[in-house]
Amino acid sequence: MLPLILAACLAGLIVYLVARDASRARRLPALDDTAPPATPHISIVIPARNEEGNIARCLDGALHQRYPSYEVIVVDDGSTDGTPRILREYAARFPDRLRVVAGRPLPPGWVGKCNACLHGAHHARGEWLLFLDADTAPRPTLLNALVAFVIRQRLDVASVLPFNELVTWSERLVLPVFYQFALTAFPLQKNLSVEAPANNVIANGQCLMVRSSAYWSVGGHEAVKDKVLEDIELAQALRRAGHRVGLATAFDQLRVRMYHDLGEVAQGLGKHAAAGRRASGWRAFWAVLRMSLTLLVPWPLLAFCLTQTAGGLPTLHAWLALLMAVWALLAVLRFWAVRYRTWYGLPEWTALLAPIGWLIYLGIVVRGTLQVLFKRGVTWKERVYPR
Repeated sequence: MLPLILAACLAGLIVYLVARDASRARRLPALDDTAPPATPHISIVIPARNEEGNIARCLDGALHQRYPSYEVIVVDDGSTDGTPRILREYAARFPDRLRVVAGRPLPPGWVGKCNACLHGAHHARGEWLLFLDADTAPRPTLLNALVAFVIRQRLDVASVLPFNELVTWSERLVLPVFYQFALTAFPLQKNLSVEAPANNVIANGQCLMVRSSAYWSVGGHEAVKDKVLEDIELAQALRRAGHRVGLATAFDQLRVRMYHDLGEVAQGLGKHAAAGRRASGWRAFWAVLRMSLTLLVPWPLLAFCLTQTAGGLPTLHAWLALLMAVWALLAVLRFWAVRYRTWYGLPEWTALLAPIGWLIYLGIVVRGTLQVLFKRGVTWKERVYPR
């Protein structure tokens, strides 16, 4: 009887955790393209290093914004591919809107992206800075939506979750569970008051907008110069300084394709895993346990309950445990089916693959952590960082 009671309680816990995750996702606001009540000058800063496959699409979106007052600054961070040629072509076509600046040498102890972002910010004239990754594709209404959001919410910092284009099976398997892990380790802040704990703040550096005065008040990206997870660390530094930080979804305003094959997925997420271990501490450990509980446990739990009801005359406790196990599995599948459809545009049946993706991601986490522990560092954009 006791194993069945424990099984029912475990199933109930899974249902509760999934319901909380779904509730948090529903509370996350979404950008819309409502015309903003004011139009402060915006500086879009795009760090680019070996982005010949992405930069044209990014610039096509950034340079055709319907917002009236903005500039685009691209920092060519020592690219060795066709990126400089593409940037020269765009600079010739948009001389009044686009400035291409050569990246400065990487100082010791700096992460490349932080160095490039700070260098670009020094060339910016905007009241607001929008740091945009080169692999993003903004819609023409993105600036209008962002400005309306920060004014409406009275924010100093805002970032968004874009629509992720998942093409290969390695992307579809791993990236959805990675994003859910990040939101589990760094739960969405419950409010936007300056009293909210800074360590609860999460931000996405793919699209991070910050008031220029707030940015420089903490020293800009120099405050997080050695952080691989510079977006979260910078947002938390800004929150500690008393600035208001907000997060929204922008599925209709911004698209991104981060990686293109399993090698890029493993390298990129390995970098995040190694850095996240330091940034999130025990929260990462509990997030792993929680994700493993909801993704891996429902199947063997259901199998156990089925065996208890199949052998002989099932008891009331056996039926209750089976009912709870079925409820837990259906809750998990429903949560992931909605997530795959609305966040990634994938068929709902792909939710069945989430446990496999989670196991692959755990392997990437272990690999990235071991690389750091054995002093091999993590590699990104042909640069090796010690941790």
